[in-house]
Parts: sequence; structure tokens; C-alpha cells
Amino acid sequence: MDELQVRKTDVAVINVREVAELLGVNARTIWRMAQRGEIPAPIRLGDRVVRWRLSDLREHLDRKAAAAVGAAELRATRGAR
Repeated sequence: MDELQVRKTDVAVINVREVAELLGVNARTIWRMAQRGEIPAPIRLGDRVVRWRLSDLREHLDRKAAAAVGAAELRATRGAR
């Protein structure tokens, strides 16, 4: 999915293969991560149709990145003492 498609709408939803591609893992890993609460829960659009909100995934990744930066800064501060 390219950036132009994403910008067209704030309600973009993606399937498990696209989530796996986004995170660089396989689809089975996505299901495990969702089951353990490591990524946002998908939404069920039908009996056999499950999708993730792209905005939910992006916010989740942003929070994880910010937490990683904060942890790195804390470690650097502690090491400077």
C-alpha cells in the first residue's frame, strides 16, 4: 500500500497480509501478536472478514517508538552519572 492510498482516507483498513508486510513478520505472527495484545485488536467486518485500522497500527507503532526513545534516553542519563 503506497502513501497516496493511505492519505485518501483516515479510515483505511488493511488485512492480515498487509499488517504482516507493514511489521515485517508473517501472517501467523500477526494473529499471535493480536491474541497476546501486542498490537491493536482487529475489527470484524463480517463472518470471515477481519481488518485492522491503519490509524490504530500507526498510533501503536508511534507509542512504541516513543517509549523506546525514552528508555534509551533514560539509559544514557543513568550511564552519564
